[in-house]
Amino acid sequence: MRNMLQSIFMLGALVVLVGACSANGSGVIAPASGGAGGNQVDGSAGAFTGGTGGTGGILNTDSGIETGTPPTIAHLQGQVLAPEGTIPISGALVYLTNTVPPSIPEHVFCDKCVQIALGEDYTFTHPDGTFNLPASSTGSQFLVVQKGQFRKVRTINVVPGDQHVDPEFTRLPGRMNKANGEDIPKMAVIVGQWDAIEVSLAKLGLADIIPSALGGKVDRSTAGFDMIENTWPPDLQDPMKNPSKFLKSWDYLSRYHILFIPCSGSDGTTCNDYLPDDSTVQQNLQRFVSEGGKLYVTDYSYEYVRRPWPGYVTWDSETSSTGSACLTGDYNAPAAVQDQDMKDWLAAQGIYNFDVEANWTRIDSLHTQPGFDADGVPADITPKAWVLGGSNPATISFEDHCGRVLFSTYHTEGNADDHTLLPQERALLYVLLEVGVCVGTPLPPK
Repeated sequence: MRNMLQSIFMLGALVVLVGACSANGSGVIAPASGGAGGNQVDGSAGAFTGGTGGTGGILNTDSGIETGTPPTIAHLQGQVLAPEGTIPISGALVYLTNTVPPSIPEHVFCDKCVQIALGEDYTFTHPDGTFNLPASSTGSQFLVVQKGQFRKVRTINVVPGDQHVDPEFTRLPGRMNKANGEDIPKMAVIVGQWDAIEVSLAKLGLADIIPSALGGKVDRSTAGFDMIENTWPPDLQDPMKNPSKFLKSWDYLSRYHILFIPCSGSDGTTCNDYLPDDSTVQQNLQRFVSEGGKLYVTDYSYEYVRRPWPGYVTWDSETSSTGSACLTGDYNAPAAVQDQDMKDWLAAQGIYNFDVEANWTRIDSLHTQPGFDADGVPADITPKAWVLGGSNPATISFEDHCGRVLFSTYHTEGNADDHTLLPQERALLYVLLEVGVCVGTPLPPK
């Protein structure tokens, strides 16, 4: 079908990957009455807090005014990086606490931000990932670094004055290791025929890559995520080896925080061609997102967005027929980043102009639709365009109750045939982290 078979992949500005914020102030983590544990503020930054059964995040303090803030006697300085060790993480929460954060649930959950009281010291990273955390007390404490469900907890001895934090403490984990204070989102990839998102995730540090003539494949034994693909002969019983059975099984789908459905055929040539037309699949995806899940889809798999959520997006050439908006050839287009925080983050890496490569669908327009906010209250929901490809939306997202849907018209890895991280792959990481933050009102910048 395309030259993508000679390439291997990565996620788009998805990704925008989707809200952001920075925060200011100190506070004691306030226990939550229910939900799930540990995340950050809605927006480009976020913060953990949670309690028994937990939910994560930070909201404004009760009064919104800090009083009696203790004096700063130390400054912790460092840089938060992606699991692969070089990409800066913007808007990550860095804070000190005397209490180990509650565990993040290992299933889909509505991650609502909760309030914190005064007392804890925290800050958010700059576009280049650097931070300067003022500390009001010394001695042994827990240093927590978090962005979405990526979280690392380390014990640190705070001393008066300036203190550089060990880089190992502030590099986001690439694998789940709760016993060592390392969390990542539970992610599943429906392996696509054309867009190898799993390879892009590996390039971001979430798995090892086995080199091959087509650019490499993921070493499953090292992956921090699950891959679901059809086996041959077909496995009719195991949902982890059968995408159709997986998407029709709420028990399996609900075990994850993020689901990737990269480009596969919607042109009548593949086994999953009409799977998004299935009412059970649509209902499961709607439920997954409404309960807090993040769904990321690329180009030819667009029906996984159009069928469950009609009306939000109009694709070029679409009709009522499945696969009608699939283009017969790909195109590249100059990227126009619409989100200022993303633009600042890319600029911090020296990226100002780039193309989004290997687009196989084209979005005509985005539309506000009646929906529901995270509390189930009726609200008008407007899709956000993170990146344009030329003059058309290329990476978009919208909310549904407590979760988010993301879509990009282009392959995450573009036409790459090596392990180089393209700008659009970096954009994927950015959006992936942004959509992973908790829902709620963010704190003001510190």
